[in-house]
Amino acid sequence: MTPPGNEFITLTSHCSLKRLEEPCLYDIANDELYELGKDAYRFLLACCRGEKPVVQKKDKEFVQYCLSEDLIAISEKPAPRKIFPLPAPTPSLRYLELIMTDRCNLQCRHCYLGKGRHQDLPFELIRKIAGEFEEIQGLRLLLSGGEPLLHPQFWRVNDLVRDFGFRSVLLSNGTLVTKAVARKLRVHEVQISLDGMKEGHESIRGRGTFQKALKAIDHLQDSDILVSVATMIHKKNIKEFDSLASLLESKDIKEWNVDVPCVEGRLSENQEFWVSPLEAGPLLNYGFGGGMHGSKNNASCGAHLCAILVNGWVAKCGLFSREAVGSIEEGLRTCWERIPRIPLNDLKCECSEIEACRGGCRYRAKLSGDLQGRDLYQCYARGVLKGGEKNDDQKVD
Repeated sequence: MTPPGNEFITLTSHCSLKRLEEPCLYDIANDELYELGKDAYRFLLACCRGEKPVVQKKDKEFVQYCLSEDLIAISEKPAPRKIFPLPAPTPSLRYLELIMTDRCNLQCRHCYLGKGRHQDLPFELIRKIAGEFEEIQGLRLLLSGGEPLLHPQFWRVNDLVRDFGFRSVLLSNGTLVTKAVARKLRVHEVQISLDGMKEGHESIRGRGTFQKALKAIDHLQDSDILVSVATMIHKKNIKEFDSLASLLESKDIKEWNVDVPCVEGRLSENQEFWVSPLEAGPLLNYGFGGGMHGSKNNASCGAHLCAILVNGWVAKCGLFSREAVGSIEEGLRTCWERIPRIPLNDLKCECSEIEACRGGCRYRAKLSGDLQGRDLYQCYARGVLKGGEKNDDQKVD
């Protein structure tokens, strides 16, 4: 179907036009990013202005494809969208972790934040950040903590995030997600922390937390909210990954993020949970789904991500909190452009996997003694190291 002369083409409510390194159309609901050619971008830009572009013969295939993907709709009225004067900076900031509170109802033994001070980002500052992230053409806002549900103004933030042209993801331990909470949530996705089966999970998060996390997944799915799962590898769950994979399959989880905690915060006091690169590296391959929307920017980890700390400072990520680049009061774009980046060519990695792993985690490399060195966990995950090497049991602390 193509529109007759008296009808308009509009973007569907879950799509947003972006000017990243290349012009793109972002399907917020499905987290899909479509690169656009110049003509396609101009066509959709006219639609966003409320204009009625003439559908020429060369446009018909494009229009039909967008209709079939539910990216555009035919309407009797125009539906103008916000258009920002400046494109994204290069590299573009696509993912923003907002550490909105350090309050938490758990005392997880691997938490890098350590003891919280009951700090919260003010609501008006969060509103300002959301507006600037949309203006900078961001894709995903990660509501993080602590436990974000404990922020005193959480429900105001919850009502706020759907007003912007990016995807909102709540990172939660799940223990506070009741049926009523799940029904009130307006975020696009909730990532639940599940650090093993019952024994492994509760060894690090506390008694009773495993079943609460599982119930949270059920409540969220019953409310039609997409659920992803995050798992940290530790000494008490390394034998549970097959069972955990089966459990997540039974829950129809589409995305599973597996990572290794750094020896910071509480893990520095509970180092019996630490796992060597030789043991933990292969377990990283259990994760599935999702993936980052990257670009051809030839930089190591964090090329498109930064974090806003609970004190309002901006850093490469939460782990680099002691190397913040400025206050968010100076503006998100300003702070983002200050963050140092390490080109892949500057890393001390010479294997064929460098383009795929992007050098792994720079903070883990830093803890090993060299910011530009190897992340051994990724080396073992990708089979670059196979055991018997000098660094098999190297501890990064």
